[in-house]
Amino acid sequence: MKKILMSIILCAYLLSLTGCGSNDVPIPIKIPAGNTEDFVYSEQEISPYRNKLEISAGEGLGDTLVILKPVECKEENAYEPTYLTPGVSIKINVEKGAWFKVGVSVQNPTDEGMVVSVNVKDAHVRIP
Repeated sequence: MKKILMSIILCAYLLSLTGCGSNDVPIPIKIPAGNTEDFVYSEQEISPYRNKLEISAGEGLGDTLVILKPVECKEENAYEPTYLTPGVSIKINVEKGAWFKVGVSVQNPTDEGMVVSVNVKDAHVRIP
């Protein structure tokens, strides 16, 4: 009986360490000095686990527009810019398994580059 109880406790402990399989990954985006472009895109690419992608503001990012740029996909979809505010995440309907770059609308009139980030939930990440 003790072995069964210990096994159940051990399984519960291991499951609590892994959670439900969700992850919140920061995606850095380098904003070049003097940037006046509409959108600057991440170097890393993301692929959602499901048909929805949840994005929130990360470090150094204020109110901005976020857009997804398809890199590899089966269906041709147009993704519109979505307004993002710190503290509030947005959910975007996407093609499951497709690969995207994340773009933000951030101006940088300074002489130095800067790095901001968005947090992406439940997605694979790769560096091409």
